[in-house]
Amino acid sequence: MSESKPKGWMRDAMPTCAEWIDDLRATFGADQVDPSIRAGMAGMPNKFWSTEGCNTIGTPFEG
Repeated sequence: MSESKPKGWMRDAMPTCAEWIDDLRATFGADQVDPSIRAGMAGMPNKFWSTEGCNTIGTPFEG
């Protein structure tokens, strides 16, 4: 069973990633960015993957 993380953990653990996502949302809109993030975090490859420090979220890209 995977351990669930509290809401907002990524902003604290991965501040550079969070800032980058905020910039993408400001540029393209959350309706364009958030579905890819959700898909990658749900296990779908080629949608969203990020690593910062010792934290990794999402699903790696293929190839």
